[in-house]
Amino acid sequence: MTEWGGNPVVTRRSVPAKIVYVMCAVNGLCALFFGGLMMVFPVDTPLGLGALLPAMTKFPFQMFFQTLFWSGLALALCNGVFNSIAAVFFMGKRDRTALKFAFVAGILLIIWDTYETIFLPNPLAVLYGLMGVVQVILCVFLLGRVKETREGDV
Repeated sequence: MTEWGGNPVVTRRSVPAKIVYVMCAVNGLCALFFGGLMMVFPVDTPLGLGALLPAMTKFPFQMFFQTLFWSGLALALCNGVFNSIAAVFFMGKRDRTALKFAFVAGILLIIWDTYETIFLPNPLAVLYGLMGVVQVILCVFLLGRVKETREGDV
């Protein structure tokens, strides 16, 4: 399907829209789960995340990195909440709103992982940072294709 001028209209079933939805759902659930785990077990989680505490002494604002609580709260709020809200809006067919939340979540993920990579270099942070870049690029692409007058049809 195309709109006036021959620009393709992206549909809900398009591959980019599905990728953004899956990224938001998975990132949101994982961030809420692990952030919650870090807040409930601030000294050492059942997954052994307490081993990160000595490495986290390199971070600025060390008062927040004495335990895993503040890192877990930041993870849940920055990454979990925005991605989860985007996933819920996608399920509710509020695509423009979902894409806006997904865009913000991608930007926050890039900032989070850039910070982590600077002070605690690890391949997982780089991978998640790249996922944030992909999420932002896809959101910009999809927002440019969605008609302004309707919420649906991403």
